[in-house]
Amino acid sequence: MKTNKALKVLTTSALLASVAAPFGAGVVSANSTNLVDKRVQVGSNSEINGTSHLIVKEDDTKFGVSTGDTFRVELPAGTEWKFSDSEFYVDGSGNVYSSESSASPDTKAKVNVISSRTIEVRPLGNGFKSGDPDSKNAINIPLHVKVNGASGELKLKIDSMNSTVTSGEYVFATVNTGNTRAVVDTVRYIGKNGIGGQIRIDENFAGAISAGTHSLKLKLPSNFEWDDMSSGEIKFGGSFFGNAKVDGAIIGNGDNTLTIPVKISQSTSGATPGYIYITPKIKAKSDAAKGTDVTVNISGGDFSDADLTVAKYGDYDANIKVEKVEELVAGKFDEYTKTAKITIEESVPGSFYKDRDIDVKFPSWVKVVEVSDWSTSGVKANKPKNIDGTDDEFSIKIEEPTTKENTTPGKIEFKVRLSIDANKTGDIEATVSGGGIKEQKAVVAKAIAPAAVSVEGDTSKLKIGAQDQEGPTFYITEAKKGVFEKNVEGPSGNGEIIVRLASGVKFSKVPKVEVVEGDGTIDTSNVRRIENDNALAIPIKGESTSKPMKLKVSDVRLTLDRTVPEGDIEAKIGGSAVVENYVKDSKGWVGTGLYTGTDNKNPGTFNTQHAVTFKIGSTITPAPSDTTAKNIVFKLNSKTYTVDGKEIEMDAAPLVGWDRAYLPVRFAANALNVSDDQIIWDDKTSTFTIFKGDRVISGKVGDKFLTINGVKTPMDVPVWRNKEKTNNRVMVPIRYLANALNAEINWNKETSEITIQVK
Repeated sequence: MKTNKALKVLTTSALLASVAAPFGAGVVSANSTNLVDKRVQVGSNSEINGTSHLIVKEDDTKFGVSTGDTFRVELPAGTEWKFSDSEFYVDGSGNVYSSESSASPDTKAKVNVISSRTIEVRPLGNGFKSGDPDSKNAINIPLHVKVNGASGELKLKIDSMNSTVTSGEYVFATVNTGNTRAVVDTVRYIGKNGIGGQIRIDENFAGAISAGTHSLKLKLPSNFEWDDMSSGEIKFGGSFFGNAKVDGAIIGNGDNTLTIPVKISQSTSGATPGYIYITPKIKAKSDAAKGTDVTVNISGGDFSDADLTVAKYGDYDANIKVEKVEELVAGKFDEYTKTAKITIEESVPGSFYKDRDIDVKFPSWVKVVEVSDWSTSGVKANKPKNIDGTDDEFSIKIEEPTTKENTTPGKIEFKVRLSIDANKTGDIEATVSGGGIKEQKAVVAKAIAPAAVSVEGDTSKLKIGAQDQEGPTFYITEAKKGVFEKNVEGPSGNGEIIVRLASGVKFSKVPKVEVVEGDGTIDTSNVRRIENDNALAIPIKGESTSKPMKLKVSDVRLTLDRTVPEGDIEAKIGGSAVVENYVKDSKGWVGTGLYTGTDNKNPGTFNTQHAVTFKIGSTITPAPSDTTAKNIVFKLNSKTYTVDGKEIEMDAAPLVGWDRAYLPVRFAANALNVSDDQIIWDDKTSTFTIFKGDRVISGKVGDKFLTINGVKTPMDVPVWRNKEKTNNRVMVPIRYLANALNAEINWNKETSEITIQVK
């Protein structure tokens, strides 16, 4: 599908291009490589004085020097060219010549300044030589540009005009606001005193800081102070190297505001920007709150205001996080039960206490089977032992913690294999506490059911005490490929799916079971009824490897005894192929003994036998011989209708013929308060007669009228009877019959429901 879409886009683009092309224009091939060799940082009102170049190189096709091919270069709004001559010559190295006579033999092009933002460039034939290296066989134009209020990225535009040069837009500068910008290399952790992350102050463009002495101010929060700062903590780089220094005493040690006198000997305009590096030495006051960020405000002189977080101060705690919230399959022992990497990390070095336990606890419907993929950083803690599969928690003992002086917090990483109660789904939350840290909670995985069930169409309406009734077709789909297993780790060993019916309900016969999706297989010859026909066993022959297996269960016939209560009838999905961790009277591990690293016993179990419950049908009551109903609802293509909220069964469903809703005569009359003994059918004449109060209504199959008390009432469609479509039931257009029986009718198109109310 993606390929088709791409082809459509390409075709449309090509069509638009052909429409947009000017008539009579020749086909021009774009055959140059264009680039700006250096993207510079500039201010909104500054100049670029040839520090970067536009370079245009020939590719497969030579420049059309003999035909005078010319291309155009345009600047964006808010900028203008600052060349000293209105026309000049350039060579492949970026040298500029005011006249052709003064140009070198390697001159590549003539440049004409058309306007403040536009130049035209014409390649010259004598400059391009087959023996020259690629680096010289190019047009190299130094960029002399005045920036007048432009902002953001500045792009020049090349228009190929009639040449073979490639058209395009190319970034040559970025306009920065302010004179400087400040960054910190890393946010470090400090205790009572310490060194924060190194501060770097960059000129936004060369020459942003003017020559002279500037008072650079660094301000901490009021509950922190500068600690013995000297010129040794200040370094200069870029154009400031050898061109700037700390000129005088640094003022503010022991206070939260530090003033550094910075002297710039000469402006760096037109050169590389200058840089200042500061290593902050900080001390916390007694009222400093642990766990807070330590920020530095930068201001003064030509320096732009900036705020940086350079350190975090002392809140001894930890955080728990998970690399990915994996979906773990409930009821299983396999690879679908392991979490992604879980990390417990100190907020500040020294948060973990030596010889203390960190407890990791999960919900009660989860049991810890294994802790694996163990690693630590900055702290010594051994992987937990004696995981016996009976508990929902484990402990981690801290043997050697980090200290406050460490530059990075301690970290513990691991994965956990879990056994999940088969009928539980949802978030699996881990609670971490102890070891000197506050209680933390995090969702580390999500439990999903091993299977899903869907019923085709409506569920069946079943009679209590009746045999061999039609049940619905339903589908069983595994959550992921390979979840339905042939060889299982539980006590049974052989994988089977069990469909278990409610008490009092039995399978009248073995349904048809087939695989309709996925490459898994079942043993169809051994699909069988078990447990006195209350359950169906489906053996797994081969596990799916490409996509989840989907089973179709059809031709379902059900028998209900008289103990089945009225209401919904549920079925459940279980069996060893679906629920591996079921053991009656579960005691944790299948077998005995604790986990020793060599013990291959199966992990923690539960006494939950089923994973999924679904509605397979509902019980209904038989149609009454008489009724005084006031509200009747029929639905197209449904063999049940409701009388004052009670469901009643029919053997023929309402349907549409000739764009009219038809109902079976007998059931329609019953619903309209007519008993069976007041409905007469003459098979020889195919005529029905209904007696209701003082009215006699009759109709004949094929006639387009009803006779009411001897008077014909025309209809636009006939009385209908058909073996295949109406199940040999006589059908009457409901609107005419309802009118004849003095009832009101309403049609709901959205729900296909016909509501009749007796007047």
